[in-house]
Amino acid sequence: MQKIYDQNMTALNICLAVNLIILFIAFFFRKNNALPNKILALILLDTAISFLGNASITGGVFEQFPYFFFLSWCTNTYFGPLVFAYTCSFTGSKINLKHPIWLVAFLCCIFGLSFPAAYLALPVQERPAFAASLLQEPLPWQMSVINIVGMPLILASVIASAIKISGYKRRLVLTVSNLEKTRLSFITRFIVLGGILTVITAVLYLVLPEYLVEYLYLPCLITLIYFFILYYSVRHHAIFTTESYEQFLEDTRPAIEQSEEARIKQETVTQTELVTLAASIEDFITRSGIYANPDLTINMLADSMGVPAEKISTAINKAMRKNFYELVNEKRVAKAKTLLDNKINQVTIEAIAYEAGFNSRASFYRAFKKYTTLTPSEYISTLS
Repeated sequence: MQKIYDQNMTALNICLAVNLIILFIAFFFRKNNALPNKILALILLDTAISFLGNASITGGVFEQFPYFFFLSWCTNTYFGPLVFAYTCSFTGSKINLKHPIWLVAFLCCIFGLSFPAAYLALPVQERPAFAASLLQEPLPWQMSVINIVGMPLILASVIASAIKISGYKRRLVLTVSNLEKTRLSFITRFIVLGGILTVITAVLYLVLPEYLVEYLYLPCLITLIYFFILYYSVRHHAIFTTESYEQFLEDTRPAIEQSEEARIKQETVTQTELVTLAASIEDFITRSGIYANPDLTINMLADSMGVPAEKISTAINKAMRKNFYELVNEKRVAKAKTLLDNKINQVTIEAIAYEAGFNSRASFYRAFKKYTTLTPSEYISTLS
């Protein structure tokens, strides 16, 4: 029975490893590649190496390929830091290899080298017993130490990633397009899922035999992340080309992050000029109907008007006392009201929402309620 059990665990780990390696190749070696894709690919490869190391134990080939297993225990320590680096790439932050998370991972990796050293120090006749101990309780103390340090390291990486995303969203002026918002939604869900699975894994280590968590339950949990990456990275357009990544960073860069030169120029603009510019902005948005583009950003408006984005942002904020997002939504709601007045018997509410520039029924209802105090359905009732 134990042999069949080990065979099943071996098959599971090999199957997952092969799938992850295929994804690694697809993400890392694609043409016109961007940094987030490469980091994501390394996360997948790191996990694949871990599963192959597991398979060498449960498959009974550890003595033939011992160093692959030891390699997996050294590379495992970089899973959390790579997740943190992936988050940094999505927020336009510099990846700092001197960050404490990376330093702790490096120290864990160095400690992991004591594992093969201990194995090599054993007499040859005692090495089969060492291999057998990798499938029993208690596991070798080196594995327990790396797990004790590694799980908090992953959790710390997830928390640091969450703080990075939260801080970025607070700083972010709401001028990004719907496409960029869905990409930020992807990385947010990625980190939340990682945090949940980290907590679940920690609990499993406390209540179940360590070797079962290592070789069976953890691979099953990783499968959830595997399917998440496969599905959401495509659905949320989180697989970048070099050009799309550069545009993503440009479009999601907060308007408050201006150069010193731009700030000085902004301060020299008089209130009268801001009021005049604000009137021009409102007239242009209304007349051109550019607000109906669901992916409209302040940079796109600036290009259309031939005015620097920072001046447009200042005019909207200081002269209109609102932000770009609020201005555009006001125009979209006004357009939607006109469409509801004239077309409600011809098209659906969803069709009106999309024609006005909203990208979903939910966002339309929220904005409509905010600026009219009524839902679209309630507004239609007032018409009748």
